[in-house]
Formats: sequence, structure tokens, C-alpha cells
Amino acid sequence: MKTLPHYLLLASGLLFSASLLPPLSRAGGFSLAELDLGAGCGVPESARLELLSALAGATSVEPDPAAKKIKLSDPALFHEPFLALSCSAAPASLDYDELRALRLYLVSGGTLFANDSSGRRQSPFAAWLRRTMELVLPENGFQPVAKEHSLLKSFFIISAPGGRFNLEKEPSVVEYAGRYAVIFSRNDLLGVWPKDSIGRYVHDIPAAGQRRSGEKLTLNILIYALTGSYKQDAVHQPYIMQRLREIDAGAPR
Repeated sequence: MKTLPHYLLLASGLLFSASLLPPLSRAGGFSLAELDLGAGCGVPESARLELLSALAGATSVEPDPAAKKIKLSDPALFHEPFLALSCSAAPASLDYDELRALRLYLVSGGTLFANDSSGRRQSPFAAWLRRTMELVLPENGFQPVAKEHSLLKSFFIISAPGGRFNLEKEPSVVEYAGRYAVIFSRNDLLGVWPKDSIGRYVHDIPAAGQRRSGEKLTLNILIYALTGSYKQDAVHQPYIMQRLREIDAGAPR
């Protein structure tokens, strides 16, 4: 008798288990929770605070500024609608229980935003992420985000991806049940946000407009994860259009 490959066994078992999982819930304000996979990964504190401040200033989302790192073994994983994973190196391979927990999280409605901060074209983190997702969501591989997808319209209309680096034209995504469950940027979107103690940006970005484009896309990713396709046409609403004009003109967020 033939034996199924280990990744198919994992997938079939998780498909059954996912149906038993309660819906994701979240009490209180939105926190930029991080998936804790050890050394080589982490969102800079300044980037997290700047991003939450921009989100609060541009939308009605109420942020929770407290830092939060969550391991795949932590039951609190399923209380977060959104997890960030920013790495400059490849984390250790996930074991069966970790792969199972990550799949349960994603198929139950959670969103993982993976950010490559290495700036390397042959990135060990990118290779690790693709291998991991082949096990976690074997149904669908990575693909470029569709040009007309609401991810590129959830708040700002995105015409250029931006970021600290310029390694891709658009983020890559893994779709599950009609939504983007994993969103991956190789351009280090989170690298456009950090500031030092006197308010200067930590990383220089010579290309004109690349930082601002990266900021807009990061906010779109957060809003898409929280609203799905609800804001597909929201950019046409007068209030949001006015806020975009104010922000682009330098108004406080």
C-alpha cells in the first residue's frame, strides 16, 4: 500500500481539525502582534509605534500600543486577527505541532504578514517561507497580488509597492477560501517606518516616493486584514478621499 507524502498527511489532518476551531476573536484595541520565531526576526519598536499611530490617525481603528509576541504554541494565537513576521534570516524549521497551529490559525480567518528585511535577492527567509507554506497551505502556492484586488484599494489606491528595497513589483500572496491568508513583501515594508529618538528616519531611501508608497501599502495590508473586501469601493467615499488629501498634504495623522 502506498503511503501519502508527509505534507499531504499533515494537510488532511489539519483540514479536519480546522472545522473544530472556534472563530478568531479579539477584545480591545488592535495590536500589531508578532509571530515569535526567535532570533533573526522582529519588528522594530519604533516601526510598530509609528505604524499604529498612522493607522489610528487615518482610520477609526483604535490601536493597542503594548508590544505583543506570540508563539505558535500559545493559545492567544487565536485571539489575534493579524500577525506580523519580519525576518532578516531563516527561522528554524517548524515542527508538526507548530505547522498544525499555523494552519489552524490561517484557515480560521487569521492573516499572516511576512516581511523580508534582509534586502537579499537570494533570501534565506524567502526560501524558508515558501517551504513552510508548501506544508501549511499546500492547496495554493504564492502568486502576485491581483492588480484589481481590494488589497490595493482598501484605503489608498496603490500604484507602486514601495518599501525600503525595490526587489519586487508587488507583494506575493497565498489565497485560502477566497481571501489572502498570507501576504509577503520582499521590499521590507516595515523598514520605511522606524525613526530615531529625535524623529529622523532610521533608514535612508533614495528613490523618490518609495517610502510614502511603502507606508500606504503597509496601511492597506492592515486594513485589508481587518475588513477583507468590505472596502473594495471605500476609496470613493468622500470622507476617506478628504483624509487622503489631508495626509498627503502633510496633515497630522
